[in-house]
Amino acid sequence: MIKSTRWWWIRHAPSEGDQGIIHGQDDVAANLDDKKSLRAVRGKLPSGSRLFSSNIRRTIETAKAVTGRVPEQISEFAEQSFGEWNGGKWQDLPREEMNAFWTNYAEQKAPSGESFRELTERVHPKILEMSADYRDQDLVVVAHAGTIRAALTLALDTPLNSALNVAISNLSLTRIDAFPDESPYSWRADVVNLPAV
Repeated sequence: MIKSTRWWWIRHAPSEGDQGIIHGQDDVAANLDDKKSLRAVRGKLPSGSRLFSSNIRRTIETAKAVTGRVPEQISEFAEQSFGEWNGGKWQDLPREEMNAFWTNYAEQKAPSGESFRELTERVHPKILEMSADYRDQDLVVVAHAGTIRAALTLALDTPLNSALNVAISNLSLTRIDAFPDESPYSWRADVVNLPAV
């Protein structure tokens, strides 16, 4: 029987403060007021899973709030860096910069930031490594929209610019199964952006 590594991706709870702020890799706190959604996410998770998060505060806090456990932090799963845009508002960015960024999302980046392709270049190898290391296990990972989109482009073998076609809402669940022993490596997306409630 071929064994899968079962990835349970959760996007962190909303960030504290103004939702129009670009946080990227800022270490802002999570807003954990929505107890109903936190309980609902917990109810969807398998027992006996291993728990991970990125190394950014809002994912760590969300992981603790959902599971009651302390996650192992994986720095490769941090959100895309938006460089000089971090802390600003999307609506205040120069229109030319914004148009260039959204038109070629895979390659364009904020000044001193990171492109989506660069994000995938750190996320994909870690997913492959962990899929092999944790065969036949359930891995719960609290991460970011960019990280989860990167996981989906790997699993579905889609063009990187298509990543923005997928909504990844706060506290949503995305399930991906990896089959590391198959040749070629194969995947199955079970559910994408499942709302907490």
